[in-house]
Amino acid sequence: MKNSFLSRRHGAVTAVAAAVALTLAMTGCSDGGSADGSDKKTVGATLLSLQYPFLVKLNEAAKAEAEAQGLELISLDPRQQTSTEMQQVEDLITKQVDLVVMIPVDQKISQAAARRVNEAKIPLLLVNTSFEDFAGEYVSYVGSDDTKAGEIQGQYLVDQLPQGGNVIYLVGQYGGAGTERRKAGFESVIKGNANIKVVTELEAHGSRAEAKTIMEDLLRKYPSGQVQAVIAQSDEMAIGAASAIAEANRQNDFKIVMGVDGSADGLKSVGDGLMTATVFQDAVGQGKTAMEIAKKILDGESVPKTVDLPFKLVTKENLSEFTG
Repeated sequence: MKNSFLSRRHGAVTAVAAAVALTLAMTGCSDGGSADGSDKKTVGATLLSLQYPFLVKLNEAAKAEAEAQGLELISLDPRQQTSTEMQQVEDLITKQVDLVVMIPVDQKISQAAARRVNEAKIPLLLVNTSFEDFAGEYVSYVGSDDTKAGEIQGQYLVDQLPQGGNVIYLVGQYGGAGTERRKAGFESVIKGNANIKVVTELEAHGSRAEAKTIMEDLLRKYPSGQVQAVIAQSDEMAIGAASAIAEANRQNDFKIVMGVDGSADGLKSVGDGLMTATVFQDAVGQGKTAMEIAKKILDGESVPKTVDLPFKLVTKENLSEFTG
């Protein structure tokens, strides 16, 4: 009886030991790989704000291309908060990602987070927005020159208002590199035209709802005939302003309502006549190219310091080029 019990006990111990050995063998293969146990390289991305349709589209394109390239992509949304952005970078460093992508929240404050990536000796790829006077290192930048977007808006304004006019200018968020560069480009073009005057400049945080509320207030401030144009730094803000103008039956007062991004809603608004123009920025191209460049970096290949995807003016006349 005693021998029978010992035999059964020995058999149970042997089975447990075999199960443990099998488990260790299976889990051991994930060392140095991704979170799902594969050998994929992992890219961690902190992306300014995924509340913006443009950046949602960019992220979707990046996800698709990451999968095609055999990369694991972790996308994070700091919601335009530099403190959250820093925490996300710290978390990505802790996860030991192989490469970090940043769309910086602020061209100055966000540099601290970028330097943490440098300190962790992880390659840094900037997308959509680059830094000025950066005291750290990044391998490559993929995006468009926001200064050019502002210049395109300024030139369109000058061409459409040869006799001059008053302008409402809606910016995204002060301190953001895109905000400051678009403004600088816009002002560089209109400064030589004394008859064009920005009568109001306000921050609308890229929000359609906020821009609509601002525009409703401004329509009460400026009676018919006092303002001829609305220039917004994003399609979302331009659409919000245009909605307020339409609801007030003031469309004939405004010769220009213009945004930036060439989002699906922005392009539709140009086609519908709600907006007169936008400046197309290639969200899909930026997301796809970013992951192509990331793969090359991780494979040890050389990459260009800058990959520029130019902005393009969109009006009703050439709209089909962007919607076909």
